[in-house]
Amino acid sequence: MNKPDVFFEICNLKWERIFLSLEVQTNCKDNATFSLERIGKIIHEEQEGTESVRAEVLEKIPVSYEKKENGRYYFFLNISAMNDNAFLNNGKWRIVAHTADSDYVCVTSHKTGYLLDDYSRIFRYGKGKYAYNISFSSLEDEKNFWFLMNSYFMIQNKHWKTRRYVQEAMTLKGKFKRLNMYTAIVLMRAFYVVWSHIFPKRGKNILLMSETKDYLWGNLKSIDERLHARGLDKQFHISYSFRRAVGSHMSILSWAGLIFKIAKQDYIFVDDYVPVFGFLKLCKKTKLIQVWHAGVGFKSVGYSRFGKSGTPFPAGSCHKQYDYVLVGAPKLVEVYAEVFGLPENRFLPVGMPRLDGFLDENKIQNFKNEFYKEYPNLQSKKIILFAPTYRGDGQKTANYNYDWLDLKEIYDFCGEEYVFLVKMHPFVDDPIQIPQEYQKRIMDFASYPNINDLYYVTEILITDYSSNYFEYSLMERPILFYTPDREVYELSRGVHRSVKECAPGKVCDTFEEMMRALRNKDYEIEKVHQFVKDNYDEYDGHAADKAIDAILLKK
Repeated sequence: MNKPDVFFEICNLKWERIFLSLEVQTNCKDNATFSLERIGKIIHEEQEGTESVRAEVLEKIPVSYEKKENGRYYFFLNISAMNDNAFLNNGKWRIVAHTADSDYVCVTSHKTGYLLDDYSRIFRYGKGKYAYNISFSSLEDEKNFWFLMNSYFMIQNKHWKTRRYVQEAMTLKGKFKRLNMYTAIVLMRAFYVVWSHIFPKRGKNILLMSETKDYLWGNLKSIDERLHARGLDKQFHISYSFRRAVGSHMSILSWAGLIFKIAKQDYIFVDDYVPVFGFLKLCKKTKLIQVWHAGVGFKSVGYSRFGKSGTPFPAGSCHKQYDYVLVGAPKLVEVYAEVFGLPENRFLPVGMPRLDGFLDENKIQNFKNEFYKEYPNLQSKKIILFAPTYRGDGQKTANYNYDWLDLKEIYDFCGEEYVFLVKMHPFVDDPIQIPQEYQKRIMDFASYPNINDLYYVTEILITDYSSNYFEYSLMERPILFYTPDREVYELSRGVHRSVKECAPGKVCDTFEEMMRALRNKDYEIEKVHQFVKDNYDEYDGHAADKAIDAILLKK
């Protein structure tokens, strides 16, 4: 990320009891004064294709400082006397530099940005019942990160296991909405308790379930196929529930039908986020198994993002309810223990069922025959599959910045040798716009149903923070990681591990780097080979059977 033309950058923080030292580096030649501003509503504006951020200012207080040489300002702040001998009010505060020409929001240097969590402090008082919390975060602007101080007074929550399902609202409408939500949850729980007692648990009923897909696929499909192939469908009664409920409005009858089906089960296999299990307390004899739909990517999910916007609650999260979780390899147990907030003994590192038979030569050849029958113009081409993850907080805000791609340069590079297939994340509704003159070499494959099948015909995978490299690595073919917003993504969205250090392939932070790697065939392929050795050495291609044996047959 480039710095703006004029910047005031927080480059150093230090605590000494209640005193906070800050240093600001600037390239501005004019003298500046500084103030702290408590901000409210954040407003994103777009002008001439460029997005900028401004904020509603709720309160402003001056800050004393000492000017040093080489464009540095030094602040020595007593947090107990920040505002007329008082603490800062609850809220988000930014530091603003005022010059004769303009005002500038102080930003976070990238080096400091990676350490912001380490600078947070909690000051307990009142026999530990109360606490004052100062933490630091960043708000992404067009070219930089605003530096934010988060000031909050807190009180001990003795009932932290009781989740508030709807935010407090002062309006009458909000109170009715909250009451309706609580009423619905109470009824759902009561409905479940009644039916779960009516249906005794004898270890014979299995439910395969998804609330994000309306069809059987992936790990669930592989487990289902093995259950039938082994004749276990005669020993167990297998039922199914597939619907797109997350983020959608479902009818009361639909919910009642789901609860009825759940109440009958001894084993429930899920493949993604299923919020209903955050509301229900399952019968102790019913086992909930998370088979997860993806391998391990770089983006933080679940409790690995705890403390950031949109993270699970400390209690009452569906992730806390899993009795078993399937993971791809022993080395990934620690990663998923963080994601789901569960002890490591809940995890079964048996591999990913959907990869059983992934490298079966007959399966691969049969797919190729069908694929090239449908796309005969691609048979003589080397396929580059471009499959990044989305940007945004979730499904409703998912997007991708297509300006990061120069389609003409990609078209020219492809020549007669390559084709460039764009497979966007299914959350991204806005399709890539490919000019007619480029469509013979650049194609939109967003609607193609199964990305795993595409790996069989892919010569080079280009991705970013997605988990799709995990499966593709088994092909031991080149992987490029195109990450034009890497520092922004790592500092705002959050990652498990450093992309630069851990990616099994070459990491390209600019479009020019990516194209140069393609032209020079500079893929750092040795990283792929090492990744496969580290993560698949113990995988024998029988993950579904191992999961069935361990969970259902207790072998």
